[in-house]
Amino acid sequence: MGLEEHTLETVGDRCEVCGAALTARESEVALEAGGPALCSVHVAELEPGLEEETLEEE
Repeated sequence: MGLEEHTLETVGDRCEVCGAALTARESEVALEAGGPALCSVHVAELEPGLEEETLEEE
């Protein structure tokens, strides 16, 4: 059995934790990271400081 690299082509339009609608930037970040689809609040809980970096880019 060969191992293939898998990439996400789409993500859901809602946060997988709280169900909040994702912004275009949050969806873009989820695609770039390879998932999961999280709102900025839950991304910040997983990786403190990431939200600040994301907001500075906008």
